[in-house]
Amino acid sequence: MWEQDIGVFPVRFRDQGDEFAHHVSAEFGDPRFMTAEGSNGSSPVELGPPLSGEVSTRLVIRSHEGGVACTVAGDNGTVSVEEVEPWRRAVQAAVDALGRRDRVFVWEAIISTYPGPLGFDRVGARAGLRALGPVALAPGEVLMREFVPTRERLDQGPGVRHTFPLIASGAVSCYAWDPVVSAAHWDLRRACALLSLVTGRLWIPRTYPAHRTENSERLHVPVVVGPPGKTLPGEPDWDGRVPANAMTFELPEWAVRAWQILDADPELDTAVGAHYEALRLDAHGHPSLAHLAFVAAIEGYGMRLVPDAPCRCHAECTHGKGVAAARFRKALKTVMTQKEVKQLAGVAYDLRSFTGHRGTLFGSERTFGFWPMSLFKPDDDSLFDVHVVGELRRASRQILTKALDD
Repeated sequence: MWEQDIGVFPVRFRDQGDEFAHHVSAEFGDPRFMTAEGSNGSSPVELGPPLSGEVSTRLVIRSHEGGVACTVAGDNGTVSVEEVEPWRRAVQAAVDALGRRDRVFVWEAIISTYPGPLGFDRVGARAGLRALGPVALAPGEVLMREFVPTRERLDQGPGVRHTFPLIASGAVSCYAWDPVVSAAHWDLRRACALLSLVTGRLWIPRTYPAHRTENSERLHVPVVVGPPGKTLPGEPDWDGRVPANAMTFELPEWAVRAWQILDADPELDTAVGAHYEALRLDAHGHPSLAHLAFVAAIEGYGMRLVPDAPCRCHAECTHGKGVAAARFRKALKTVMTQKEVKQLAGVAYDLRSFTGHRGTLFGSERTFGFWPMSLFKPDDDSLFDVHVVGELRRASRQILTKALDD
């Protein structure tokens, strides 16, 4: 094996490394290289050999105080100009291209409320919407029917669900499409989290972000999702027509401003994200973990209300005082009376501790969401799922929407 250094170049290893590799690849006419060994944020990274052409060597990229140090490495023979010079030219061209080949990519995706409840979900019908930050929202103009398997059981027929999906879209300036997909997913998650706070229902992406070009057709919401030709007994084919009495859906002012608020307030952004993850856990049949995440969202917001405090057990103690429970209660007080806080906080926080520290489960996840029926004993599972988690979900939503509104 041999190596030949070709220089140090002004490229920020972590911030510009992916774009640099993209431009190097483009110089060889390949959309991407076979990556011999990735870095996961550390040095070195190896690119190559190119998928086509006569070059059979690799480019080794190492982090350097001056940027990146590039070395050509070969497994056979000796150092040759024919193997080294193509890399040298490609690297220099890639450095010159950094930040200069960006173009605007437009993406679109379908989002909707989670298709869990039976019947018609009228949230989102004929929506009069504005943008949430960089994400534009438009009504899908379809009452979408889907046939959803019941708990993914093979012996259960699909349930019928109806939702009013929205079309989300955005524009990102970037050097290639692949990084745009990651950015679009990030924007979609925050948009769905904010819509979930607005409506009290879980919103989720229903498609991956799709690249829309000037010549491509705009994304359309399907009328039916599920087995082809599936209809209900005695009913004609579903046409997806929006009923005349469908509800409208408007974004409150606090939601329109929320994107900028969350950008400027990382702690509040974390709490909103925890609330959204709790909704997802609850919808997928994990009430105990959802309960834990709702408590975390409330407690996370309470960090601004109860600061860290040193332990005072003795004058030289370096440990911090436990303030987590105090933060939880203080956050609840922003939307509840003292009596309501007392009723909710003790039980909720104790259950959270059992789940967080022991892995104890309290809800119907132990029976895969099935609630046993009995006339002679209380149904603790449904009590936890509906009442305990439900109360905490409402409290978390009230706290965070009030925080964003204020």
